[in-house]
Amino acid sequence: MFTEGKIGNLKVKNRFIRSATAEFGANANGTITEQYFDLYRQLALGEIGLIIQGHLYIIDEGKAHEKMAGISNQIQVEQLKRLVEVVHNSDSESKIIAQLNHGGVFSTSKKVPSIREGRESVEMTEDDIEGIIIGFKVATKRAKEAGYDGVQIHAAHGYLLSQFLSKRTNTRTDDWGGSLENRAAVLLNSYHSIREVVGSSFPILVKMNGADDPTDGFPLEEGVKVSQWLSDEGIDAIEVSGSKSTRTLKEKENTYFVPFAQEIKKHIGDTVVSVVGGFRFFSTMQKIRDEFADFISLSRPFIREPDLIQKFKNGKKVADCITCNKCFKVEDIVKCRAEE
Repeated sequence: MFTEGKIGNLKVKNRFIRSATAEFGANANGTITEQYFDLYRQLALGEIGLIIQGHLYIIDEGKAHEKMAGISNQIQVEQLKRLVEVVHNSDSESKIIAQLNHGGVFSTSKKVPSIREGRESVEMTEDDIEGIIIGFKVATKRAKEAGYDGVQIHAAHGYLLSQFLSKRTNTRTDDWGGSLENRAAVLLNSYHSIREVVGSSFPILVKMNGADDPTDGFPLEEGVKVSQWLSDEGIDAIEVSGSKSTRTLKEKENTYFVPFAQEIKKHIGDTVVSVVGGFRFFSTMQKIRDEFADFISLSRPFIREPDLIQKFKNGKKVADCITCNKCFKVEDIVKCRAEE
C-alpha cells in the first residue's frame, strides 16, 4: 500500500486514494470557503497519494445539491487554483484531481426539473445533450488551467451519466437510449471531447457503478462492457463504486464493491482500477491490493482521520470511522461528528 503507483503519466506516492466526497463547503455561487481550504490542507498533510476533489458541477444547471462547489465559470476557477496550490505546496507530494459532474434529475437548479423538489423530469433534447458533452470539455479546460493533475468523470451514484447508462432511468427511444451502446454514448462522447482538448498525457479517470442496485437497470456484465470500451479508448483509470451510497450501508467493514471491481479488472488488462466502499481494516486493503486492485479508495475514514495513512505506517490496524454517517450534514462542511 505504501509503494508508488502510476495513473497514466501521473506518479502517485502510495496506493491510497481519497475518493471524491461531497464537502458541503461552497458558497451559493459555487466558490469555496476557507473551511474548504483547511479541509484539503489537512488531507494533503496526511500524505494521501491522490486526492479526488468532491464533485464540481460543470454547468450551473447541473448543480446537484446546495453548498456544492462548481467549475462552471472563471470566478470559481481562480479559487480552485488556490486549492490546487494548497495541496501541491504541502510538501507531501499529494496529487489532486477534479471530479466533474452533472446532477441530472437531482439538479437543484431552477432551470431544469428536479425530483429533489417534487418536479417531474423531462426528456433532454439533442441540444441539451450536446451541451452536456461540451460542458465536460470546457470544465476540463478550466481544471487544467487551475493546475489539477487530472480529471475524473462522475458516471456513478445515479447522477446524469449514470442515469443514461441505466435502463431503469433511460427510457429513450432515440440514439441515446435502448441498446447499451446508445446508453453509453453520452459518457463515451464526453470522454472523447475531453481527450480532444487535453491530449493523451493528461490523466482522465472515470467513476462508475460496477452494477446498479437493483441490477436490472445496469447489471455487472454491462458495467464490464462499458469499462472495456473506456479502456480500449485510453481511459487512464476506472474507480468502481455502486449505485447505492455507502452512507446507507451500516456494516463496520463490508467491502461492498470489490466483486464488481475484481470482475472488471479481469477484462481491462493493464488499465488502472481502484475500488471504494467500506474499507476500514488495513489488512483488508493490503489483501485486495495484492490480489488485483491498483489503488484503494477511502472516503469516510479520511473525514475522521486525515492522517490515517501515517497511522497505518506506524502500525495502526483499523480506521476509527464507525460508519455512523453523522459527517454529512448539508448545514455545515463535512466533518466527523461521531462524538456529538
